[in-house]
Amino acid sequence: MDLYGVSVRGLLVALIGFALTRFTVTLAATETTREFLFTGLIPLVVGLSLTAFGVVLAVGTYDELLLQKTLRWCLLGTGSMSILVVVTVVGVEPDVLTDPTVVREQTYLSNFLIGGSVGGALTGLYAARAARQRETLTQQTNRLVVLNRLLRDKVINSAMAIKGHADVLQDGLNDDSVDVVGRQADSIVQVIENVKYLSETADTDDISLGPVDVGNCVESELDTLESLNSDVDCSFDGPDEPVEVRANSQLAEVFRHLFENAVEYSDADTPRLAVSIEASRTTATVHVRDNGPGLSDEQQALLERGEIAEYDDPTTGFGMNIVRLLVEGFDGRIETSVDEDGTTVSVQLPRVAGDALEGGSTTSTPGVSPAETALAVPVGLAAGLTMAAAMVFVGFDLQEVSALYGIENSVVAMITHEFHSVVFALLYAAVLVILPQAYGRRPAPRLGIGIVFALGLWVFAAGLVMPVWLRLVGIDAPLPNVPLASLVGHVTWGATTATLFYFGDRLLSAER
Repeated sequence: MDLYGVSVRGLLVALIGFALTRFTVTLAATETTREFLFTGLIPLVVGLSLTAFGVVLAVGTYDELLLQKTLRWCLLGTGSMSILVVVTVVGVEPDVLTDPTVVREQTYLSNFLIGGSVGGALTGLYAARAARQRETLTQQTNRLVVLNRLLRDKVINSAMAIKGHADVLQDGLNDDSVDVVGRQADSIVQVIENVKYLSETADTDDISLGPVDVGNCVESELDTLESLNSDVDCSFDGPDEPVEVRANSQLAEVFRHLFENAVEYSDADTPRLAVSIEASRTTATVHVRDNGPGLSDEQQALLERGEIAEYDDPTTGFGMNIVRLLVEGFDGRIETSVDEDGTTVSVQLPRVAGDALEGGSTTSTPGVSPAETALAVPVGLAAGLTMAAAMVFVGFDLQEVSALYGIENSVVAMITHEFHSVVFALLYAAVLVILPQAYGRRPAPRLGIGIVFALGLWVFAAGLVMPVWLRLVGIDAPLPNVPLASLVGHVTWGATTATLFYFGDRLLSAER
């Protein structure tokens, strides 16, 4: 679930953390700084950390399973603690039902809200990891089952056929026997290649994957199918531009088995195959439509969910097992649709960001890599310090930043300022991913991107959002609010962020 390349689920986690931080800090705001530091500082730091974590999820390259479970458990933790806080407040102060201001006297309870959301998010991460491990174990088990059946059925049957026709050839040359021996030998070689690949990937996720043009792969397999089956009616609708997915040479096996299965089990006088490719920013989906009798429920379960039957099903064929296992290895997924006119099998594969392949590295979806995410944190902290120093030097009062959270305090001002700096550094890293890679290879374009990004923050975040926010909390602020001191600070931040990111990227590239 993406919005212009940003995960909506990650954004929701960030919004939960931010809203609870704003709420709890407001409740904990007191007339004395000492009391606030004890009652409000911890939820401030923890809540802002959860918000920054949500931003990391939003702009980074994380799978949907992790995002789904993190958001789900974060909502569950927040909701559970909210109910607990309400019940506790009503039990301690029954007057809260008629006088909501009594809630402010129970400020310590607001910490449970932050604790619930953070605890839920951490539980979600653990649940996602456990689910991924179970999925990996299931895939490994399925591979071993298929390997056993391949060796037991295909190889043994081919060997028996070769042996039988070898006896025939002892009595003299027989063209049919020669053809059978050749085909069965080729079948054994193909099975061994499949066994080799599946066994190599049975106990590891570190498969050698790279960019593969899915259009060329599909066209090549269709040409081969037509050359071997003259009565097949094939059509192909693909994009004009190359569409590269994250796979390897085994991708051809996926389409070969799908095409051959559609033709072999077709009951039509003229088997028809209509193949099309649908490309989005992050995925490429190959739709294979046939006019056959339709896949059974067991075959659909195998392709979509990897449910391998306990006993061999002669109507399924080993090809469908191999298709499922190979697509899993490419981090793809399969959907099927059966109607009275035939079956559509849709194979969805992650696209490769073409400009990000420098040095042989690949990424399944355009996004901020874990290494870039880790780099954004120290860069944001350092840039925030230089920005604060520049703004104080030209006379800006940093306590205006802490006023956004309901209290004017220097400690809170620096914590929230550094938090904002880290979040915007993550967004800067996301901007670099969106822009063509050529703009980020030299220091001058990087510096220009950083300054332009900072000017955008100066006009929108500091000039419009901040004064509106201050007015909502009862503090008079000019609108728009674009003083020179703020401009100096933002330009300093943009230049520092761009410079540190450039040299940090060079360091990461050298380590790779």
